[in-house]
Amino acid sequence: MDHTTEHPFQKTNIKGVNKAVLVTGGAGYVGSHTCKLLAKNGYVPVVVDRHYRKGLVSFGPNYTLQLPQEIDRLDEIVKRYNITSCIHFAGSTSVPESVTNPSLYYKNNLILTLSLLDKLLSLDIKTFVYSSSAAVYGDPGMNKCKESDVTKPISSYGASKLMMEQVCKDYKTAYNLSSVGLRYFNAAGADPEEEVGELREKETHIIPLAVKASRQGKTFKMFGDQYNTEDGSCVRDYVHVMDLADAHLKALTYASNNNVAEVFNLGSGAPASNKELLDAVQKYTGKMDIKIEANRPGDPAYLVADINKVKTILDWEPTQSSIDNVVATAVKWYNKTHKKEIQ
Repeated sequence: MDHTTEHPFQKTNIKGVNKAVLVTGGAGYVGSHTCKLLAKNGYVPVVVDRHYRKGLVSFGPNYTLQLPQEIDRLDEIVKRYNITSCIHFAGSTSVPESVTNPSLYYKNNLILTLSLLDKLLSLDIKTFVYSSSAAVYGDPGMNKCKESDVTKPISSYGASKLMMEQVCKDYKTAYNLSSVGLRYFNAAGADPEEEVGELREKETHIIPLAVKASRQGKTFKMFGDQYNTEDGSCVRDYVHVMDLADAHLKALTYASNNNVAEVFNLGSGAPASNKELLDAVQKYTGKMDIKIEANRPGDPAYLVADINKVKTILDWEPTQSSIDNVVATAVKWYNKTHKKEIQ
Protein backbone atom coordinates (compact mmCIF):
# COMPACT_ATOMS: atom_id res chain seq x y z
CA MET A 1 0.00 0.00 0.00
CA ASP A 2 1.27 3.49 -0.89
CA HIS A 3 1.00 5.80 2.12
CA THR A 4 2.21 8.89 0.25
CA THR A 5 1.22 12.16 1.88
CA GLU A 6 1.25 15.30 -0.21
CA HIS A 7 2.38 18.81 0.62
CA PRO A 8 0.53 21.99 -0.40
CA PHE A 9 3.31 23.42 -2.55
CA GLN A 10 5.40 22.29 -5.50
CA LYS A 11 8.71 24.08 -5.05
CA THR A 12 10.37 26.05 -2.28
CA ASN A 13 13.06 28.63 -2.83
CA ILE A 14 13.96 31.09 -0.09
CA LYS A 15 16.34 33.91 -1.06
CA GLY A 16 17.64 31.78 -3.91
CA VAL A 17 18.52 28.83 -1.67
CA ASN A 18 16.51 25.68 -2.09
CA LYS A 19 15.04 24.55 1.20
CA ALA A 20 13.56 21.17 0.26
CA VAL A 21 15.79 18.25 1.31
CA LEU A 22 15.42 14.60 0.33
CA VAL A 23 15.63 12.48 3.50
CA THR A 24 15.99 8.74 2.93
CA GLY A 25 15.02 6.72 5.99
CA GLY A 26 13.39 9.84 7.36
CA ALA A 27 10.71 7.87 9.23
CA GLY A 28 13.39 6.10 11.28
CA TYR A 29 14.92 6.99 14.61
CA VAL A 30 17.61 9.58 13.84
CA GLY A 31 15.87 10.51 10.60
CA SER A 32 12.58 11.55 12.21
CA HIS A 33 14.33 13.72 14.80
CA THR A 34 16.38 15.36 12.06
CA CYS A 35 13.23 16.02 10.03
CA LYS A 36 11.72 17.78 13.03
CA LEU A 37 14.74 20.05 13.33
CA LEU A 38 14.89 20.65 9.57
CA ALA A 39 11.27 21.81 9.58
CA LYS A 40 11.88 23.98 12.63
CA ASN A 41 14.71 25.71 10.76
CA GLY A 42 12.75 26.49 7.61
CA TYR A 43 13.58 23.42 5.52
CA VAL A 44 11.04 21.06 3.99
CA PRO A 45 12.11 17.47 4.62
CA VAL A 46 10.83 15.23 1.83
CA VAL A 47 10.89 11.74 3.33
CA VAL A 48 11.29 8.50 1.43
CA ASP A 49 11.22 5.39 3.61
CA ARG A 50 10.39 1.73 3.11
CA HIS A 51 8.24 1.79 6.26
CA TYR A 52 5.02 3.61 6.98
CA ARG A 53 4.84 4.29 10.71
CA LYS A 54 1.27 5.02 11.73
CA GLY A 55 0.97 7.75 14.35
CA LEU A 56 4.42 9.23 13.69
CA VAL A 57 4.35 13.03 13.51
CA SER A 58 5.07 14.21 9.96
CA PHE A 59 7.17 17.30 9.26
CA GLY A 60 6.84 17.29 5.46
CA PRO A 61 5.84 15.12 2.49
CA ASN A 62 6.25 11.36 2.99
CA TYR A 63 6.67 8.68 0.33
CA THR A 64 6.78 4.93 0.93
CA LEU A 65 9.46 3.55 -1.39
CA GLN A 66 11.48 0.37 -1.55
CA LEU A 67 15.05 1.36 -2.33
CA PRO A 68 16.82 0.59 -4.56
CA GLN A 69 13.99 -1.32 -6.28
CA GLU A 70 11.81 1.78 -6.80
CA ILE A 71 14.61 4.30 -7.14
CA ASP A 72 13.28 5.71 -10.41
CA ARG A 73 10.34 7.19 -8.49
CA LEU A 74 12.82 9.73 -7.14
CA ASP A 75 12.82 11.47 -10.55
CA GLU A 76 9.30 12.81 -10.06
CA ILE A 77 9.78 13.57 -6.34
CA VAL A 78 12.99 15.56 -6.88
CA LYS A 79 11.44 17.52 -9.74
CA ARG A 80 8.25 18.21 -7.82
CA TYR A 81 10.01 19.80 -4.84
CA ASN A 82 13.06 21.18 -6.66
CA ILE A 83 15.37 19.20 -4.37
CA THR A 84 19.11 19.89 -4.54
CA SER A 85 20.44 18.03 -1.47
CA CYS A 86 20.02 14.71 0.32
CA ILE A 87 20.43 13.39 3.85
CA HIS A 88 20.77 9.62 3.73
CA PHE A 89 19.73 7.52 6.75
CA ALA A 90 18.32 4.43 5.03
CA GLY A 91 20.14 1.17 5.76
CA SER A 92 20.65 -1.65 8.25
CA THR A 93 22.13 -0.86 11.66
CA SER A 94 22.64 -3.89 13.93
CA VAL A 95 26.26 -4.90 14.56
CA PRO A 96 25.46 -8.43 15.86
CA GLU A 97 23.11 -9.12 12.95
CA SER A 98 25.76 -7.97 10.48
CA VAL A 99 28.15 -10.61 11.85
CA THR A 100 25.69 -13.42 11.07
CA ASN A 101 24.11 -11.91 7.92
CA PRO A 102 26.75 -9.82 6.11
CA SER A 103 24.94 -10.07 2.77
CA LEU A 104 22.06 -7.97 4.09
CA TYR A 105 24.44 -5.23 5.24
CA TYR A 106 26.40 -4.95 2.03
CA LYS A 107 23.12 -4.82 0.08
CA ASN A 108 21.27 -2.37 2.34
CA ASN A 109 24.21 -0.11 3.11
CA LEU A 110 26.76 -0.24 0.30
CA ILE A 111 24.75 -1.24 -2.78
CA LEU A 112 21.76 0.91 -1.83
CA THR A 113 24.05 3.92 -1.34
CA LEU A 114 25.73 3.36 -4.71
CA SER A 115 22.35 3.20 -6.45
CA LEU A 116 21.16 6.30 -4.61
CA LEU A 117 24.27 8.33 -5.43
CA ASP A 118 24.09 7.45 -9.10
CA LYS A 119 20.44 8.49 -9.19
CA LEU A 120 21.16 11.75 -7.35
CA LEU A 121 23.99 12.64 -9.72
CA SER A 122 21.73 11.95 -12.71
CA LEU A 123 19.34 14.51 -11.19
CA ASP A 124 22.20 17.00 -10.63
CA ILE A 125 22.10 16.64 -6.83
CA LYS A 126 25.64 16.95 -5.50
CA THR A 127 25.18 17.76 -1.81
CA PHE A 128 25.05 14.62 0.32
CA VAL A 129 25.05 14.03 4.09
CA TYR A 130 25.01 10.43 5.29
CA SER A 131 25.12 8.18 8.34
CA SER A 132 28.43 6.51 8.96
CA SER A 133 29.36 4.85 12.26
CA ALA A 134 31.93 4.51 15.00
CA ALA A 135 31.98 0.84 13.99
CA VAL A 136 34.53 1.79 11.30
CA TYR A 137 37.17 1.95 14.07
CA GLY A 138 36.73 -1.69 15.05
CA ASP A 139 38.35 -2.33 18.42
CA PRO A 140 40.47 0.80 18.96
CA GLY A 141 41.77 0.01 22.44
CA MET A 142 41.27 2.31 25.41
CA ASN A 143 41.83 5.66 23.68
CA LYS A 144 39.23 8.06 22.30
CA CYS A 145 38.76 7.68 18.54
CA LYS A 146 39.97 10.44 16.25
CA GLU A 147 38.93 10.71 12.62
CA SER A 148 42.59 10.36 11.63
CA ASP A 149 42.95 7.01 13.46
CA VAL A 150 43.37 3.74 11.59
CA THR A 151 40.03 2.17 10.65
CA LYS A 152 39.77 -1.59 11.13
CA PRO A 153 36.10 -2.62 11.35
CA ILE A 154 35.38 -5.97 13.01
CA SER A 155 31.80 -6.33 11.72
CA SER A 156 30.16 -6.24 8.30
CA TYR A 157 28.18 -3.24 9.50
CA GLY A 158 31.36 -1.28 10.18
CA ALA A 159 32.94 -2.48 6.94
CA SER A 160 29.90 -1.43 4.88
CA LYS A 161 30.01 2.05 6.42
CA LEU A 162 33.73 2.42 5.73
CA MET A 163 33.14 1.42 2.12
CA MET A 164 30.45 4.09 1.88
CA GLU A 165 32.99 6.67 3.04
CA GLN A 166 35.44 5.57 0.36
CA VAL A 167 32.74 5.72 -2.30
CA CYS A 168 31.97 9.34 -1.35
CA LYS A 169 35.66 10.27 -1.55
CA ASP A 170 35.93 8.71 -5.00
CA TYR A 171 32.68 10.37 -6.14
CA LYS A 172 34.04 13.77 -5.10
CA THR A 173 37.13 13.24 -7.26
CA ALA A 174 35.25 11.84 -10.25
CA TYR A 175 31.85 13.55 -10.12
CA ASN A 176 32.27 16.62 -7.89
CA LEU A 177 29.99 15.24 -5.15
CA SER A 178 30.21 17.23 -1.90
CA SER A 179 29.59 14.96 1.08
CA VAL A 180 29.78 14.76 4.85
CA GLY A 181 29.71 11.41 6.64
CA LEU A 182 28.77 11.44 10.31
CA ARG A 183 30.28 8.67 12.41
CA TYR A 184 27.65 8.11 15.09
CA PHE A 185 28.71 6.65 18.37
CA ASN A 186 25.68 5.50 20.42
CA ALA A 187 22.55 7.41 19.44
CA ALA A 188 20.14 7.52 22.37
CA GLY A 189 17.31 9.44 24.02
CA ALA A 190 14.21 10.95 22.46
CA ASP A 191 12.60 14.24 21.52
CA PRO A 192 11.94 16.11 24.82
CA GLU A 193 8.62 17.30 23.37
CA GLU A 194 7.65 13.64 22.77
CA GLU A 195 6.59 14.10 19.14
CA VAL A 196 9.08 11.48 17.91
CA GLY A 197 11.31 8.87 19.51
CA GLU A 198 12.81 5.43 19.08
CA LEU A 199 10.16 3.10 17.65
CA ARG A 200 11.52 0.05 15.84
CA GLU A 201 9.94 -3.17 14.62
CA LYS A 202 12.87 -5.05 16.18
CA GLU A 203 14.63 -3.10 18.92
CA THR A 204 18.39 -3.58 19.35
CA HIS A 205 19.50 -0.60 21.45
CA ILE A 206 20.35 -1.11 25.11
CA ILE A 207 18.37 1.76 26.67
CA PRO A 208 14.90 1.00 25.21
CA LEU A 209 15.49 -2.71 25.77
CA ALA A 210 16.42 -2.08 29.41
CA VAL A 211 13.45 0.23 29.94
CA LYS A 212 11.15 -2.35 28.39
CA ALA A 213 12.49 -5.16 30.60
CA SER A 214 12.14 -3.06 33.72
CA ARG A 215 8.63 -1.82 32.90
CA GLN A 216 7.44 -5.34 32.07
CA GLY A 217 9.12 -6.91 35.09
CA LYS A 218 11.36 -9.12 32.93
CA THR A 219 15.03 -10.04 33.22
CA PHE A 220 17.41 -7.88 31.18
CA LYS A 221 20.33 -9.60 29.48
CA MET A 222 23.61 -7.65 29.57
CA PHE A 223 26.26 -8.95 27.22
CA GLY A 224 29.64 -9.29 28.90
CA ASP A 225 31.26 -8.33 32.21
CA GLN A 226 34.74 -9.65 31.40
CA TYR A 227 35.98 -6.83 29.18
CA ASN A 228 39.22 -5.02 29.95
CA THR A 229 37.43 -2.02 31.46
CA GLU A 230 37.11 -0.61 34.96
CA ASP A 231 33.89 -2.49 35.83
CA GLY A 232 34.21 -5.28 33.24
CA SER A 233 31.33 -4.11 31.03
CA CYS A 234 31.55 -2.40 27.63
CA VAL A 235 32.18 1.34 27.66
CA ARG A 236 30.33 3.48 25.14
CA ASP A 237 29.70 7.09 24.19
CA TYR A 238 26.00 8.02 24.28
CA VAL A 239 24.92 11.04 22.25
CA HIS A 240 21.40 12.43 22.39
CA VAL A 241 19.46 12.06 19.16
CA MET A 242 18.53 15.77 19.14
CA ASP A 243 22.23 16.64 19.27
CA LEU A 244 22.72 14.29 16.32
CA ALA A 245 19.91 16.04 14.45
CA ASP A 246 21.56 19.40 15.04
CA ALA A 247 24.83 18.06 13.62
CA HIS A 248 23.05 16.98 10.43
CA LEU A 249 21.82 20.51 9.83
CA LYS A 250 25.31 21.91 10.33
CA ALA A 251 26.75 19.22 8.07
CA LEU A 252 24.19 20.06 5.36
CA THR A 253 25.20 23.71 5.42
CA TYR A 254 28.88 22.78 5.35
CA ALA A 255 28.49 20.37 2.42
CA SER A 256 26.37 22.92 0.53
CA ASN A 257 28.92 25.70 0.93
CA ASN A 258 32.08 23.67 0.31
CA ASN A 259 33.31 21.01 -2.08
CA VAL A 260 34.32 18.31 0.41
CA ALA A 261 34.37 14.61 1.22
CA GLU A 262 34.57 14.87 5.01
CA VAL A 263 33.83 12.64 7.98
CA PHE A 264 33.17 13.69 11.57
CA ASN A 265 32.75 11.83 14.85
CA LEU A 266 29.44 12.45 16.60
CA GLY A 267 29.48 11.55 20.26
CA SER A 268 29.37 13.24 23.62
CA GLY A 269 33.03 12.50 24.29
CA ALA A 270 32.03 11.15 27.71
CA PRO A 271 32.52 7.41 28.45
CA ALA A 272 29.78 5.43 30.18
CA SER A 273 29.87 1.70 30.93
CA ASN A 274 26.90 -0.60 30.44
CA LYS A 275 26.65 -1.05 34.20
CA GLU A 276 26.61 2.73 34.74
CA LEU A 277 23.95 3.07 32.07
CA LEU A 278 21.74 0.41 33.66
CA ASP A 279 22.09 2.17 37.01
CA ALA A 280 20.80 5.34 35.35
CA VAL A 281 17.85 3.47 33.83
CA GLN A 282 16.90 1.99 37.21
CA LYS A 283 16.87 5.49 38.68
CA TYR A 284 13.80 6.17 36.53
CA THR A 285 12.19 2.74 36.26
CA GLY A 286 13.02 1.04 39.54
CA LYS A 287 15.28 -1.93 40.17
CA MET A 288 15.41 -4.64 37.52
CA ASP A 289 16.74 -8.16 37.38
CA ILE A 290 19.94 -8.30 35.26
CA LYS A 291 21.45 -11.48 33.85
CA ILE A 292 25.03 -11.43 32.57
CA GLU A 293 25.50 -13.17 29.23
CA ALA A 294 28.75 -13.97 27.39
CA ASN A 295 30.65 -11.28 25.51
CA ARG A 296 29.02 -10.63 22.14
CA PRO A 297 30.88 -11.00 18.79
CA GLY A 298 31.65 -7.65 17.14
CA ASP A 299 31.53 -5.65 20.39
CA PRO A 300 34.73 -3.73 21.23
CA ALA A 301 35.45 -3.08 24.91
CA TYR A 302 35.77 0.70 24.62
CA LEU A 303 34.34 3.04 21.97
CA VAL A 304 34.38 6.74 22.80
CA ALA A 305 34.66 9.75 20.49
CA ASP A 306 37.18 12.53 20.29
CA ILE A 307 34.91 15.35 19.07
CA ASN A 308 37.41 18.17 18.66
CA LYS A 309 37.21 18.12 14.85
CA VAL A 310 33.42 18.48 14.62
CA LYS A 311 33.41 21.15 17.33
CA THR A 312 36.04 23.15 15.46
CA ILE A 313 34.86 22.80 11.85
CA LEU A 314 31.07 22.53 12.21
CA ASP A 315 30.84 24.55 15.43
CA TRP A 316 28.78 21.73 16.92
CA GLU A 317 28.42 21.08 20.62
CA PRO A 318 26.41 18.27 22.27
CA THR A 319 24.15 20.10 24.73
CA GLN A 320 21.60 17.38 25.57
CA SER A 321 23.83 14.32 25.91
CA SER A 322 24.27 13.84 29.64
CA ILE A 323 23.47 10.25 30.59
CA ASP A 324 20.71 11.47 32.88
CA ASN A 325 18.97 13.43 30.10
CA VAL A 326 19.45 10.65 27.54
CA VAL A 327 17.81 8.11 29.84
CA ALA A 328 15.11 10.48 31.14
CA THR A 329 13.87 11.36 27.64
CA ALA A 330 14.02 7.70 26.54
CA VAL A 331 11.92 6.64 29.53
CA LYS A 332 9.36 9.41 28.91
CA TRP A 333 9.00 8.29 25.29
CA TYR A 334 8.64 4.64 26.27
CA ASN A 335 5.99 5.51 28.86
CA LYS A 336 4.03 7.44 26.24
CA THR A 337 4.17 4.77 23.52
CA HIS A 338 3.84 1.60 25.62
CA LYS A 339 1.21 2.46 28.22
CA LYS A 340 -0.54 -0.92 27.90
CA GLU A 341 2.69 -2.85 28.52
CA ILE A 342 3.75 -1.11 31.72
CA GLN A 343 3.19 -3.14 34.86
